[in-house]
Amino acid sequence: MTTDKAIAQWTIDALVEIGVKRIIYSPGSRNTPLIIAGTAHPALEHRTVLDERSAAFQALGESLITGLPVAICCTSGSAIANYHPAVLEAFYSKVPLIVLTADRPLERIGKGEGQTSQQTNFYQPHIGFSASINESLSREEAESLWSKVRENLQDKSEPVHINLHFEEPLYGQNEPVAPLQLQELPAQPNTTVQDLSTLKDCSNIAVVCGQLHPNTAQQIQANNTIAQSGATWFVDPLSGLLGQPNTVNIDQLVHHKFDGLLSLGGQWMSKFPKFHVRSLGLSAHVHIDKYQAWDLADTSGFTWFNQEIGTLHLPASLSWLKVQTTTKVVPDLPWSDAAAIQAILQKSDQHTVLHLGNSSIPRYMNYFSFKGAMYCNRGVSGIDGSLSTAVGAAAASPEEKHVLILGDQSALYDSNALLELSTLQNLKVYVINNGRGAIFDWLPGTSTTSEEAQGVFSNEHAIRIAALAAAYGCTAIRVSNRDGLNNASEQLIEVWTAEADNKQAYEQLHRAHSSN
Repeated sequence: MTTDKAIAQWTIDALVEIGVKRIIYSPGSRNTPLIIAGTAHPALEHRTVLDERSAAFQALGESLITGLPVAICCTSGSAIANYHPAVLEAFYSKVPLIVLTADRPLERIGKGEGQTSQQTNFYQPHIGFSASINESLSREEAESLWSKVRENLQDKSEPVHINLHFEEPLYGQNEPVAPLQLQELPAQPNTTVQDLSTLKDCSNIAVVCGQLHPNTAQQIQANNTIAQSGATWFVDPLSGLLGQPNTVNIDQLVHHKFDGLLSLGGQWMSKFPKFHVRSLGLSAHVHIDKYQAWDLADTSGFTWFNQEIGTLHLPASLSWLKVQTTTKVVPDLPWSDAAAIQAILQKSDQHTVLHLGNSSIPRYMNYFSFKGAMYCNRGVSGIDGSLSTAVGAAAASPEEKHVLILGDQSALYDSNALLELSTLQNLKVYVINNGRGAIFDWLPGTSTTSEEAQGVFSNEHAIRIAALAAAYGCTAIRVSNRDGLNNASEQLIEVWTAEADNKQAYEQLHRAHSSN
C-alpha cells in the first residue's frame, strides 16, 4: 500500500527514475503523502532530520560525494525557508538537489490558514527549475514536468523545486498506480574545445584555477595536464592542485603582468588576485568549466567553453606565463590555530576525505599541503552548514574516513547536526575554538572601528563545545596542546586555542611562506 495521492506517487517514482537513491525527510503533516509514498517504495532509502536547514546541507554533502541527485522533503510554512541557505549553496556550487515542499491547496493561500506562506517560485532566482502542482495534474503533464526536471539536472546541475498542493485528507492509502514514463534524455553535444583562438594574439597568458571537485583535480593530475601545457598554474588552495609541480598559490598572481587570462573551474577564494586582474585591461579572457563562468576580468574579450576540465589539453604553442616555483617550508609554530590545523593534516593521509568550514579555516590551506579529496562550501561561502555537509557526505560513504575542520562559530551555528554525527563512526570533527570570530582579526579595517563594533565582529563566547556535543550523544573531548590533539580519538575534538596568540602565529606563517 502507498498514498492515494497520485501526484505524490508519481513524484516518488520519478525520483527513482531520475537516479535518486535517498530522500531526507523533515517530518510534518502536510508532506504526509510524500512520506507514505517514499517509505513504501522499495528502491528508495530515507532518513529523518528534524532541522530542515541541517537536512538540506546533509543532502548537499551526500550529493557532492555520490555525484547523484538527493531529494529533501518538508512540510509547509517556515519549513521551506530553512532550506534556502543550502539551495543558495547548491545553486552556486552546481549541486543537484531536488527540493520537495508540501503546500496547502492554492485556493486556501492568503486566507488565514496556519503554517501557510507564498511558496510558488519561492527560491527564484537561485533555482534551476521550479514548478507548483496540484492534484488535478494529469499523467501526461506529470511526465512532461519530470522529464524537464531530469533534463535540467543533466544540463545545468542546479537544484530544482517542486511545490505540491495537497488537499485533505492527507493520510489515505491505496494500491500503487502505474509509474510515469519519462522522455528519453537528449544526447549531450560534444563541447570539446577545438582551439583557444581568442588567446593566440596575447603575448603573456596566465592560467588560473579556482575551486575544483576532487574528481576533476585527480583527472588533471592523472593526465599530466599541467606539465603538458608548459605553463605555471596559479591555483586556489581549494583546487586540490596546490603543491603539484609547476603550480603556485593564486595570491602570487598579483606580482605578474599579463594580457591574456585562461581561468578554470570555480570561484577564487582570495579577492586580491581579482582586483589585480581587473586592473590590467586584458585583451582576452577565456573561462572553461562545464556549468558556469564569470566575466571576472570585466573585459569585452570574454569567452566561455562549457566543457569538462579533467580532459583538457592546453597547446604548448601559446605564450603561457611561466614563473619560478619553489618548495615552501612551514616553520615551527607555537600552539595556535595554525599549529592545530597543521597537526590535524599531518594525522590525515591521502585516503582521508577532508572537509573544511569557512572563514579562516580554508585560508590556512594556502600554507599547508593535503593530497586527498577536499571539500568546502564556497558557492556562497556561508558558515551555516559546514558540519551538516560533512555529516551528509560521511553518511553516504561509510567505507571512507572523513575529517572536518571548522571554527567555533560554524560549529555553534550548525549544532543540530551533532545528533546525526553521534550515529557515525567514520567522521571525526575538529572544532578550532578560539572563543571568538577570529576571521575579523585578519581584516585591517576592523581595528579602525569602535570597541563596541569590534565586540559585534568578534562575538566572544565561553561555550564548551565538547560538552554540547556530549549532550547530543557524541564522544567528545577538549584539548589545549599538540600532545592532547595527537592522542585524541573521540568523534568531536574541541581544540582550545583562545589563550594562544593566533594572530602572531598566522603572521609568522604568512611571512615564512612569502619569503621562501
